[in-house]
Amino acid sequence: MLFYTKVLKSGDRMKKGNIKLLILQLVLLIFLLFNSFVFKIANQYILFGILTIFTILSMFMIGYEKDNFRNKKDVFFNILIILLVYYFTTYILGIFVGFLKNGYSLSIRNIFLNTFSVILIITISEFLRYILLCKCKTNKVHIVLNIIIFILIDVNMKIGNYELTSMLGLTKMVCLVIFPSITKNLLMTYLSVNVGYKNNLFYRYVTELSVYLFPLFPDFGDYIDTVLKIVLPVIILVKVNNLYSYFKERRIINSHYNKRKLLLYSAITIVLFVIVMLTSGLFSYQLIAVGSDSMKPKISMGDTVIVKKVKAYDVKKGDILIFKHDNKIIIHRVIKILNIEDKLYFVTKGDSNKKADSYVTHEDDVIGIKGEFNIPYLDINEDNNYKDFNDIFKKNNCFIEYDLDKFKALSNNYSKKLNKKPTK
Repeated sequence: MLFYTKVLKSGDRMKKGNIKLLILQLVLLIFLLFNSFVFKIANQYILFGILTIFTILSMFMIGYEKDNFRNKKDVFFNILIILLVYYFTTYILGIFVGFLKNGYSLSIRNIFLNTFSVILIITISEFLRYILLCKCKTNKVHIVLNIIIFILIDVNMKIGNYELTSMLGLTKMVCLVIFPSITKNLLMTYLSVNVGYKNNLFYRYVTELSVYLFPLFPDFGDYIDTVLKIVLPVIILVKVNNLYSYFKERRIINSHYNKRKLLLYSAITIVLFVIVMLTSGLFSYQLIAVGSDSMKPKISMGDTVIVKKVKAYDVKKGDILIFKHDNKIIIHRVIKILNIEDKLYFVTKGDSNKKADSYVTHEDDVIGIKGEFNIPYLDINEDNNYKDFNDIFKKNNCFIEYDLDKFKALSNNYSKKLNKKPTK
């Protein structure tokens, strides 16, 4: 009799806990729905404050369990490996499809301002998810409500980017935000139930903060990016689920990852970092693709040139100069240097071209000079700007009328200063 009394009391406590949890979930769900379509509060700090209040209420009302799960390390390494392979593969593919430069400022101050609120929301969201799932790991209704809540949190984080009152804005929100959020939150829910919240934090920090940290991104387009964001969590979910099945079959308790594998994955990370940095243009050396044969035989179309960034006054006659002209990047040899009112101007020519370029290049347009060697047939088309100006117009069968008179007048006016004969 005493046994049945204890069981009934524990059952009542579980039911009361479930009711409290259900009330919390419904209140949060209603608020997020109203905010999505009525209030439209886009400030992430306000959203963080509201989620913090719900997290504290959840801790008081339903309690908190410590994150003591086995095999967390194995799950972490699997997530790490998949993310490394994912980024490595996408950036390698970026060599062929091109890259887009990050629209966010990469100064330390702006990185902090852009990422701080996102870090806060990710952290409090995953902690709240873990608390809500602690008491309902087998209750399907609560799990489904949880997934919907966290999809709505993602919607609220992006609410300022889309106009939900228009059909186009709503469609973009569904395709670009909600669909990826569904698979992401399925993965986050699975991980929270089985290994706690720490692996969730790692996954989200890497995938969501990279937007503010990486200088370049592969230019797949919005919808291919969306497909990749949908597929990535599914791959990790399947992998982790297979890992658990493997552990259960063999009754493995301890981690079976070793230092050799860790070194291998670290090497992959370093290679990825080098590729990103070389294509970013943020450091002293940069990779730029060649889009024409105007510099043959020294450089051929499809080659990738290693560019050394230098100041304009370090450029000498005969150097292969990389410079900007009409929003294009051109690689031609310097055949003459003009010093006009303490400003340097460069006359350039392609090695295989019969005539010099019809324009002079101002010192402010200089990017750098060609490095010691180039990589044959590795065409890194970062974007349409990284192609030879002349080649673009040749392909489009356009005729360019060079402003030769302007160039002659410019060089004639200052030829006396240089003690050189005027251009004929």
